[in-house]
Amino acid sequence: MALVLRYCIVCCLCVLVAGCATPQRSHPFDPGNPLKRVAVLPLKNDTADVEGPAMVRKKMVAELENHSYVVKDVKETDQVLRDRMGITLGGQLSMTTAQQLGETLGVEGVLYGTLMDFDETTLGAINVKKVRGKFKLVNAMNGQVVWERGLGVRSEMRMSGDTGLAASIASRVIDARDKEVPWVTIESTSTGRNNVGESFAIGLAARMITSAIGIHLEHESAVLARRVTDNLPWGPGPSAVATMPPPPSVVSDIRMPAPPSFGYMDWEGKRDFSAVVYSTSFDRNRKESFSMDIPVAVAGNKLRMDVDMSKMFKEETPSMISTMVVIGRGDKKMGFTLYPNAQRYTVSSDKEESAGKPRVEKERTGSETINGHRCDRYKVRIVYKNGKVEEGLIWNAKDLDGMTIKSEVENNEYRVTSELRNIVLKTPASYLFEIPAGYTEASTIMEIMAVQPGNK
Repeated sequence: MALVLRYCIVCCLCVLVAGCATPQRSHPFDPGNPLKRVAVLPLKNDTADVEGPAMVRKKMVAELENHSYVVKDVKETDQVLRDRMGITLGGQLSMTTAQQLGETLGVEGVLYGTLMDFDETTLGAINVKKVRGKFKLVNAMNGQVVWERGLGVRSEMRMSGDTGLAASIASRVIDARDKEVPWVTIESTSTGRNNVGESFAIGLAARMITSAIGIHLEHESAVLARRVTDNLPWGPGPSAVATMPPPPSVVSDIRMPAPPSFGYMDWEGKRDFSAVVYSTSFDRNRKESFSMDIPVAVAGNKLRMDVDMSKMFKEETPSMISTMVVIGRGDKKMGFTLYPNAQRYTVSSDKEESAGKPRVEKERTGSETINGHRCDRYKVRIVYKNGKVEEGLIWNAKDLDGMTIKSEVENNEYRVTSELRNIVLKTPASYLFEIPAGYTEASTIMEIMAVQPGNK
C-alpha cells in the first residue's frame, strides 16, 4: 500500500471499493465458429472522457471471454497496432481493413466499438449516469460482419418526492428521443432527501468516490457490455484453447485518484502517527465550498481514514454510505472499505504497477512555520497518468522527516486546502486496521445502498 501512502488523497475520494475476482465457470460454445481468436480493438471515442474507452473495452473483453472466445491480450494488441501499423486511437482504424488487422494481429476476428456516451450529470433533483456504445464483430478472414449491436444504459439517483419523480420522467423522455441507439434504465434509486442541495451533495460525493479510485461508471460499463452481448454468437470454446493457458480471473485494478482530489499529501516512509485532516474544497463550477475533518492513522504501510459525510451534508438520518472507514493494508496488498451504517465492507487489490502513479515536480520556495512545525514550502505540479494536472503548494515539516502537513492545490474544477492537525507521534493500535466482527462483504456500492435500516 506504499502508493496509497505516497500519494494519499485526504477524504472519501481515496475509498478503496472492492474489485472481486470473477470465478472460473464453463460456458456454452460453438466448435464450428471459425473465429478462434479475437482482438478487441481500441474504441473510437465520441465523448469528452479520456478514460471511458479503456473501461468499456475492458468490460467487452470480459464478455467475449464469457462467450467462449479467445481474446488477444489488450496490451499486446495495442503494441502491435502502434509498432507495425502506427495506430494508437480507435478513430484511426478506418485507415485500414479488418483483413489487414487480422493478419497483422494474428487473429480470425476483430471487434470494433464506438463509445457514444460516458458521463454523469449531477443536478440535485436527479443525478444520472450514462454509458452508451455500438459494436460489431467482423470476420477478419473475409471482412464480413458477424454481429452488430448498440445499446445505452443509464442509472439514476433522484431526490424523493414529486420533484424527483418529475425530473426522472423528464430525463427519460429526453433520452427516448435519441433513436440511433436505444437507452435502458437499469437502476433508479432515491437519495432519501427532498432537498435539492442535499441530494446534489450526495450525488456529487458518490461521483467523486468512483472517479477518484478509477471506477467511474464501472458498474454501468459492465452492465452495458453484458446486455449488449446477450445475443452474441458463442465462440469456439475448448477446441480453440486446448493448447493455450486459461484466461486469468478478472480482478478490478485500483488506480490512483485523478483530479479533483482532496489534497496531495506525501507521507510515505515518514512517521507512524494519528491525526486529523481538515480539508476545504471550492467547486469552481457551482461557486460553492464544503469542508471535512477526517481522522487518519498511519502505521508503516497501513493506512486508516474515518470519513463521515453526514456532518458535511448535515444529514438528520445518515444513509448507508454516509459514513465509511478506509483501510489500506500494504502488507497484504489489499484494501478494505467499511460501511458502519450497513455493517458491510468491500475489498480491493493493490497493484502498484497499475496504480497510475502521478509525476510530481517540486520547487522549494522558502520556509514557514505551520502549527509549530518548521516547514519547507514547495511549489508543486502534479501530473496524473490520464494527463490531468494539479498545481499548488505543499508544506513539509522538517521535524517530521519531511512529512507533508499542509497542501493547497487546484485544477480546473476545484481548489483544495488540506491541513494535518492534532498530530500524535505514536504507532496506532493494530485492531484499527482490521475488519471488525459482524461485518459482511459486499460486491458493489449499490448493494450497500440497498440495505434497509434494521436489516443489516
